Amino acid sequence: MRTIFRHEPARFGSRLAAVPFYGAAALFYLVFSALLLVTTPPYAGLDEPFHWQRVLQIAQGRFLAEELGPNSWGGPIDRASYVHMLHYVELIQKHAPVDAAQARALSNHLATLPPRDEVVPFPSSASFAPLAYLPQAAFTAAARAWGLGPLDQMHAGRIGNAVAYGMMVLAVLWALPGGRLVFAALALSPFALQSACSLSADPLNLTIPALLLALVWRFRARGTALAPLEVAGLLALSAALGFLKLTMVPFAAAVLYLPGAVVGGTRGRIALTALCLGLAAGIALSWNMAYPFVPGPYWGTAADPAAQIAAMRADPLEALRIFATTTRDWAIMWWRDGYGRYGGHPPPWSGYADDRLILAALWVLPALALCDGARRRDPVVAVGYLLPAPAYVLLVMAAFWVGFTPVGAETVQGLQGRYFLPAQVLVVLALAAAAGPWNPAGLRQGLRLGLFTVFMALNGAVLLDVLAAWGRLWVPASGAN
Repeated sequence: MRTIFRHEPARFGSRLAAVPFYGAAALFYLVFSALLLVTTPPYAGLDEPFHWQRVLQIAQGRFLAEELGPNSWGGPIDRASYVHMLHYVELIQKHAPVDAAQARALSNHLATLPPRDEVVPFPSSASFAPLAYLPQAAFTAAARAWGLGPLDQMHAGRIGNAVAYGMMVLAVLWALPGGRLVFAALALSPFALQSACSLSADPLNLTIPALLLALVWRFRARGTALAPLEVAGLLALSAALGFLKLTMVPFAAAVLYLPGAVVGGTRGRIALTALCLGLAAGIALSWNMAYPFVPGPYWGTAADPAAQIAAMRADPLEALRIFATTTRDWAIMWWRDGYGRYGGHPPPWSGYADDRLILAALWVLPALALCDGARRRDPVVAVGYLLPAPAYVLLVMAAFWVGFTPVGAETVQGLQGRYFLPAQVLVVLALAAAAGPWNPAGLRQGLRLGLFTVFMALNGAVLLDVLAAWGRLWVPASGAN
């Protein structure tokens, strides 16, 4: 008992010292998300025109896409909102700026047109389950019900995404027994925050697996038996994984790390793992069998999934060699792309922030994780979360090798840095679990708060670069070349 009370003041002091930093993180989120929502040009985010069509479809009450042909899904969506999007696609293709007054006038004009739907294909987003689009669609539906025009509907969808992302990040921070500051730093990294302030499906694809990982670590640290509601929560999150991207399914296996004392012995652990993983995999496979979209043929990359799978079976070592070569040649670019990129279209509608900031963040992040451990070291979480990270990278590469890369290519094609954010979450949480408490505690606390401050400063500096780039696009049309 004396030992417990001896350490409690130090723990309380450590928590109290971090309170201003959590407040600063919340202020950072509020300020920069508001700036991004106001400054980012319409449909400038990565794949936003495609996300918008799916958001609009769901906002109009159509949760299931229609099959329009071979490898093609879509359906009827509001014509005015679709035409509004096409206007900005044309600006993007012309590398032209945006006139704010003209943008408002166009939206107001389209809002006066009689309601009319148009059937359009958008399989790259229509083939996904509606879960990751629900926040955007709910706010868009509200904007439509209030009679707002297409521009305001799009902004409403972005706001819905940002609100849902902020709430999910708070839920993950509440659940984590350690690694809170490093997760907050990563969740508020420039491209993650930009995705949250767009129509993208990525925010929930990142935070739902992160919440499951956080809860598993929390329940391990607590060490007491799960309540029925907690079991139901794990099952609900596992089901949600099935409605996300197919590569999210393996995260359901994290419940395997729960000790027998928490889940009713070895049998209980095996049963819960089988149930969670089976639920996620069953839903994912059922959905993808109903909507078997293959991106390569749609994007014209000459991909041949059957030939690639046959080649992998015939010579799996050659496939691994190609994956290793791809990782060696592109790993640093994946970090650059997933941290310092803005936009998803030809310049000036996309680009990168200062590389010095991007590379500095790469070194600060793992150092922060090693200073952000829990009250006690957890080797199971450390190893159990670290080892799957490269396996997840391999899984993503395999998916793009089969579904996107043409036969005979020497590297995997189509990969973007944002795809590896879940792997980064695995790594930083593993490092935090491995670090545990330090002795003396004051040294760790000072480094932890200092490194968090540095990383957030880097996040802010990159986002200022991004905001400046977006600001340059808001130019009167008469000033365009």
